[in-house]
Formats: sequence, structure tokens, C-alpha cells
Amino acid sequence: MDIYARERLDRMTVKALCAAVPVARTTFYAHYRNLDDVLVEVEDELLAGLGEVTDRVSDGDLPGMDFGVFLDETFGFVEERWSDFRTLLVVQPDARFVARWKDAIKTNFARRYPSSRMQPNRDLLAEMGASAAIGAYTWWMEHPETTGVEDAKRLVERALSAVMATL
Repeated sequence: MDIYARERLDRMTVKALCAAVPVARTTFYAHYRNLDDVLVEVEDELLAGLGEVTDRVSDGDLPGMDFGVFLDETFGFVEERWSDFRTLLVVQPDARFVARWKDAIKTNFARRYPSSRMQPNRDLLAEMGASAAIGAYTWWMEHPETTGVEDAKRLVERALSAVMATL
């Protein structure tokens, strides 16, 4: 990810990556078809980590989950993987990663608010909530010197509360 933070994927080469890591190209090709496969693996790890946070905090009860604890744990995970998230959201914005993260948020929205299924425009509301949440994380990462963790948490909570108020 350090190399990806400095250079666009379409300008990177397997040879340069293998020299930087270092790993033999034969080893690289034994595990990956191309550089994008490596990026997908990083995305998978980040999304799986976010899913683990959700599962651990909710203990299978998303509707009853303490949202404050969830935000604390989620922000903690993002801070632990700051460099990777910042690369994918700010330095080299990755539309696929953002779309996959939004899909995960929307899935959790449906699980947390099962009664919203009958709500007109539920999918639009879920999209708005997911976009607002990721937008807040992105803003925080773009402006860490002026937006602290607590400020960013409040932004996420307020943005999602505004969307939920329409249910």
C-alpha cells in the first residue's frame, strides 16, 4: 500500500513491486494474477475487519447494538489501518472500495432497521446514510489536524441520525 500511495495502479509494475517488497515475481504470480488482485485483497481485509467490528459489537443483535460503542470500535479500527484507509479514500480514491464499503453499510442498515423494508425510498435513505458515513471518514482523513476523532464521530452520528429521522 505504501507504493500504491505514491503511484497509480496503472503505472505500477509487478517487477517494481516485487523489487520493493522484496519477493520473487514467480512467488507473486503463484498468488496473484495482477496488481489489482493485491488491491482487492487489501480491500477484502479492511472490509472483513469492519465486519468483525460490527459482529463483535452487535453480538448478532444489530437493532439492539449500542451505536456509540460501534462508532468507537469502528473509528479505532480505521485508526489502526489509517494508512490503508487514507490511501483508498484520499490519496488514490478507489471507487470500487467505496462502493463495496457502502454496500456493507447498506446491508447493516437493512439488518439494523428491519421495519424500514416497507419505507418508501428505503434504498435511497440507505445510500444517503452510507455515503454520509464514508464522506465523514474521508473528511476526517483529509483534515486530521482540524477534525479530531470525537468531531468525526459526532459528524457520522449526526449525518446518520438525520437520515434515520426520515424513517
